[in-house]
Amino acid sequence: MGEGVARRAAWVGLLLVTVIGTDAHAQTGVRFGGFVQLDRRIAFADSIRLADFYNVFRPELTVRLGGNTEVVASLELRFYDFSAAHSAASLADAEQHFPNSLVVWEAFARISGFVVEPLDVTVGRQRIQWGTADGLNPTDRFNAYDLSDLTDFTARIPVWALRAEYYPTADWKVEAVWAPTAHAPLLPIGIEGMFAADGMPLLPAPVATWEEHFDPPPPKLGNSQVGLRVAGRAAGLDLSASYFHGRDGIPVVERMLFRPSDSLGASALEGHVWSALPPIRVLGADVATEWRGVGLWGEGAVVFPAEIDVVTDVLTPGDSAREREIALEGRPYVTWTVGGDYTFGGGWYLSFQWAHGLFLERGAGRLHDYLIGRLERRMFRETVALGIKGAAELARWTDWSDHLGYAVFPEIVYSPLDNVDVSVGGLLAGGDGATLFGRWSDVDQLYLRVKTVF
Repeated sequence: MGEGVARRAAWVGLLLVTVIGTDAHAQTGVRFGGFVQLDRRIAFADSIRLADFYNVFRPELTVRLGGNTEVVASLELRFYDFSAAHSAASLADAEQHFPNSLVVWEAFARISGFVVEPLDVTVGRQRIQWGTADGLNPTDRFNAYDLSDLTDFTARIPVWALRAEYYPTADWKVEAVWAPTAHAPLLPIGIEGMFAADGMPLLPAPVATWEEHFDPPPPKLGNSQVGLRVAGRAAGLDLSASYFHGRDGIPVVERMLFRPSDSLGASALEGHVWSALPPIRVLGADVATEWRGVGLWGEGAVVFPAEIDVVTDVLTPGDSAREREIALEGRPYVTWTVGGDYTFGGGWYLSFQWAHGLFLERGAGRLHDYLIGRLERRMFRETVALGIKGAAELARWTDWSDHLGYAVFPEIVYSPLDNVDVSVGGLLAGGDGATLFGRWSDVDQLYLRVKTVF
């Protein structure tokens, strides 16, 4: 009952936003916008098939109240093309025929000159973006990752937070953030085991079934996330230093249980895995500048993790065993990204980044190196963009050829109008099984995407 009421209320909110927006441009201080994105995926790792990927409708309403207050609200409707009706009873359920999810995306109020002129305050669901690197930001910690589309694994989810920005001078600001809780990443459909433990114990029988559990942080004041950042410009450099105290954005396995399967008995086991977001503290800094038309940036963070043990229980009809190993060491480690970009004549654009450690990796001895580049050319009066992004992953520099992963993201974008993009692209990944991209070898795909911004 409650779930149905919430869904109907969200739909009413979407309708109100749409109705208000139809006359938004004629009203002072009101702006309506958003986008519609239709996406069709073809997976071809094992066999060529249509993938059940989502489409997006995201309307956004911005209202200015007086001269110093702005309210922003947006919804995100994700709707699928394939029916989820797999029984005779579900054929009468329209929601099974047309699966969808509707959530509040952003909803915040920003007050400029709060109490004193140099202080801005923002409260609500918002994107808090720290760092200067292109999407691979080791200092950017408040927003959870949106990994539902692996062709863009840098997307983030808005988080409820209170943010205060104080400007002591025109070139510098001090930013303080408080978020009452942390969120886990949004994962792609059909991908399990992304947060599996590094090692498996010696088991007396094969594992027939798996069940993964996640324990979110309890809603206590002590589990809040806080951060402080000082940013500004000096000597032609954009600089910042930051501190974050909260939770890592990727779960770590804390417990595993293997016991005889209810259906197969002692001949097979059922596995259970419990994971949680571990506490961390992060000291970060970044710098960006331009030299002779070349954009340059560098960003790094020292991460202070809590030590986490993984407890493994193996139960058999006549015996039980327990193992305890370190899942996450408590020693600090450093992760960083450096890169640059340049626009050449004739519509050519090139960017390059070297990242030491991605968000899925923790611990000084477990960070991989990623060399990522993008080459793009715009032509036909910039209505067509041909681009290719490639990434090479090195799990270990010694014997690097045996510890290499790769990913290629080709794309062609046609823009017949300023607010319409038609894209054809894909993802091809592979490599050694110990690499991230090697584990993506079964998610190769092509896509056709049409996006309209209004």
